[in-house]
Amino acid sequence: MVRAPHLGIGFKEATTDICTTPPSCLGPTTMNRTAAEFFAGIGLVRLALEKAGWSVVFANDIDSKKFEMYAAAFGEHEYLVNDIATLTSDAVPDIELATASFPCIDLSLAGSRAGLKGRHSSTYWHFHRLVKGMAERKPRFVLLENVVGLLHSADGEDLRAICSSLNELGYVCDLLLVDAVHFVPQSRPRLFVIGVQGRTDADALLTSPHPTRPAPVISFIRRNNDLAWLLHPVGPLPKRRRTLRDIIDARANTWWESERREHLWSQMSDAHKRLVAGLAKSEEPAYATVYKRVRPSGCRAEVRADGVAGCLRTPRGGSSKQFVIEGHNGRWRVRHMSPREYGALQGISSSFPITVPDNQAMMGFGDAVCVPALAWVIRNTINKHFDLLKEQDHRLVAQAV
Repeated sequence: MVRAPHLGIGFKEATTDICTTPPSCLGPTTMNRTAAEFFAGIGLVRLALEKAGWSVVFANDIDSKKFEMYAAAFGEHEYLVNDIATLTSDAVPDIELATASFPCIDLSLAGSRAGLKGRHSSTYWHFHRLVKGMAERKPRFVLLENVVGLLHSADGEDLRAICSSLNELGYVCDLLLVDAVHFVPQSRPRLFVIGVQGRTDADALLTSPHPTRPAPVISFIRRNNDLAWLLHPVGPLPKRRRTLRDIIDARANTWWESERREHLWSQMSDAHKRLVAGLAKSEEPAYATVYKRVRPSGCRAEVRADGVAGCLRTPRGGSSKQFVIEGHNGRWRVRHMSPREYGALQGISSSFPITVPDNQAMMGFGDAVCVPALAWVIRNTINKHFDLLKEQDHRLVAQAV
């Protein structure tokens, strides 16, 4: 039995059985940082894993268009293009970590809100089925990534179902909410669910608030204190050094003609027009981003001029495409954000190959993860547990000898 961590908020003891002796219930003591990524997309989860010291030995996604970008960057050897519903556990090699960035369409505030019963987000259960079917080969760690809407979907019942399902497989859970804005000039909060097989020597108690566990996360944990939690202390979030200006693609020259620009101006409120007018007064090129949003008053163009881009989305229709405004010497102009800028906002370098059409590339980036944010999560949670478990394994084997 695992004791729920003390948060000063009336935790009860968890009743889920979790094995506490890693070597005897988790198999061999040889541990290596191998991972399988499900819903792999264009490979940004892989980039984050590699930055955190992990090797991907298996990847799966149903989208052949995303696979084109993945293959251009990493090759195609480990990637299986297929519906996860058709996969069997035998197809997954021995690994220590399984990741799943399962679809957010049914969980997002902008989506259908069908939750885990929806056609897209319900694919989580196929991931769960695969891990369960691995039996004694189950990875020691799982990592799920999704939108913050998962916290509130079905009044919290969907997230509870996920954490409970991981408990049933022997995982204790942690929850982190991390915004990419700490790493790149993009506002992109995401929820991470970490599952760990077995306890580590560290009596990981959360004794003080942390930015990655804000009030909604703590409130969810408190309401579900019958589940098995292991809330490990994490390090401080970094201070972002770059602004929107630093990621501007100088090669992007598709600036709009005056008629189209004036139409966008007509869709701005007076407050947003003032932001653009302020940019135009700049002696050096200054930048802002724009999204079109459907409001009760009609389609509105909403400007963000604080040096941070709005959350990237997939370019399905004009309202999902983010635009860049440049102001300088009394004038302003606007264009679509380029694929290279999308990539920079997800934390990739200019060396990442983009060999597909613009919309296809932006679809891939908009559906992906922020690489440095995910790498930070892995280093501050899974890597720490990995090192502790490996140390325990070696110590217990030495004692047995």
